[in-house]
Amino acid sequence: MYFNEKSYIRHVTVTAIFEAWALNRDEKIGGNILSIKKLKRDLETVSYIGKPGIRHYLFETLKKGFGWKETFVTVTKQQDETKVIQFDVTKDDILSSPELDAFGYMYTIKGQASITRKAPLGITKAIGLNLYYGDMSFYANHDLVNRGIKQGIDDMSPNPYSKEEHISFYRLSFTIDADVLGKDEWIVENEPKVEDGIIKIILSEDKTKQVSYIEQLDERVYRVEKGIIRYDKIELVGKRPKYKIVFEINKEEKLTRIKQILEAIKDGLYAQSSGEANTLVPLFLIAGYVKVPSPVFHPYIEIEPVSGVKKCRVIGVNGCLKNSWIVDKVFLMDCERMQVERKEELIFNKNNLGKFEVTENWDEFLKVLDDEYTTSSPSIGE
Repeated sequence: MYFNEKSYIRHVTVTAIFEAWALNRDEKIGGNILSIKKLKRDLETVSYIGKPGIRHYLFETLKKGFGWKETFVTVTKQQDETKVIQFDVTKDDILSSPELDAFGYMYTIKGQASITRKAPLGITKAIGLNLYYGDMSFYANHDLVNRGIKQGIDDMSPNPYSKEEHISFYRLSFTIDADVLGKDEWIVENEPKVEDGIIKIILSEDKTKQVSYIEQLDERVYRVEKGIIRYDKIELVGKRPKYKIVFEINKEEKLTRIKQILEAIKDGLYAQSSGEANTLVPLFLIAGYVKVPSPVFHPYIEIEPVSGVKKCRVIGVNGCLKNSWIVDKVFLMDCERMQVERKEELIFNKNNLGKFEVTENWDEFLKVLDDEYTTSSPSIGE
């Protein structure tokens, strides 16, 4: 068997709470005030970190932690002559680039429909759980001025600026759509050409993608590094036929990518903003396997202070577990600073609603993925 028609790996959703400060800068106010992103929540103002910011921090972590490579980019001129910077799919695809696989992309072709990939990794905004009261700090480059004065440079004066500041807990969720991760489809105008061990996919008159293949598995099906490429003819009434190109990674690589994303989220993201190292390390985390790739935990989870101590209590876990999409296992992690309400009751109830169990053991949680992998159909290319 060379092609899996069904994804045997469950969808996953993760919700985390972490502490950070002024992590996602916004536009300048008045020319010299660096603002932070803010929105209204229950008529009060909170800070937030946008999805592009979280995507950047997660990818930087995957690069440093697991060696994910940066996808090649290109500048494409549109029909109105405007230029667009985009990922270059003539040089990379989901087989060679985990970034394109996990985060999606859009590649525009002049005069044709775009090639678009929905991101299988869903990311919410990281919403502040503490109110913003307008904190601001004043800064200036005094150190550089003093150096210049010591070197005898005349006319040295500081360049003052201000920054809005906010330290807060943030709630953030991720979902992994296992049906989309590891599989991509393109619709092209011309039939691919296969010769001398190369698959040539013609995107336009001046854009051709070339991929080396290892062996031909079947008619129009080719094994390549980390997966397969196949193509099918699409007959259109009264029009020229088109061709659907399918890229699919093998299940070992798919499992590895899912685990690496989950490990990065659990152990903390690498983040720097305005020259400051930040702490996107979860103080609380709940992860679960779900039938539908939806952040089912996200709206329930909230925190409340514990009177008399510098701690917070996580509330809402009991409520979020009353969801029929949840299956198999739920992983629960808290810490001394941020403890889950009624955690022992959740952990020792070994059969929540008869569908899943709650565990504090991360390896036991990930074993569900391994079990799905070992009991599924043969890997691509077998």
